[in-house]
Amino acid sequence: MSWSRNKRPPTVPPTPEEAWSKAILWLSRSSLSRFDVEKRLYRIGADEETVEAVIQKLFEYGYLNDERFVRSFVRYRTETTTNGSLRLMRDLSLRGIEQDEARQVVKELLPEDREVERARRIAEKKIREWTKAGKTEAMGSRLGRHLQQKGFPLDCIYRLLDELARDRSLDPPDSEN
Repeated sequence: MSWSRNKRPPTVPPTPEEAWSKAILWLSRSSLSRFDVEKRLYRIGADEETVEAVIQKLFEYGYLNDERFVRSFVRYRTETTTNGSLRLMRDLSLRGIEQDEARQVVKELLPEDREVERARRIAEKKIREWTKAGKTEAMGSRLGRHLQQKGFPLDCIYRLLDELARDRSLDPPDSEN
């Protein structure tokens, strides 16, 4: 019987060969950080010596590379989600990536002007939704909270809200007289 999330880890730790095979299997399915692989190895009951040996071997063979992981992660998330740079950096931090490394790659792959444009698209979509639903009260503050939850920096949000206020995009439809 295989071990599942709800059961205790196996009492017999995996051999180094079994741990290596598991790590290769995981990396063949998705890109993982060093932290992710270590966490999974410990979860299946591997001891510290085995974990370090497997991690070292993965780095030597080029199967594990945190810089490549960070680039892949940020590229994928910027193409498939509407999250801002702060959310991306937080998600990378949860995957064991140093904040400086995450910040550098996020700034490179999601420059400020591109992030503002992403925030603008989200804002315009929300304005259309809320206007159609008749929810036009306090739209600026609601929009700011929404963008903050998506992980956009406050300076980006304030700048965008100022631009939208100047364009009168945040005004209720009846107040344009």
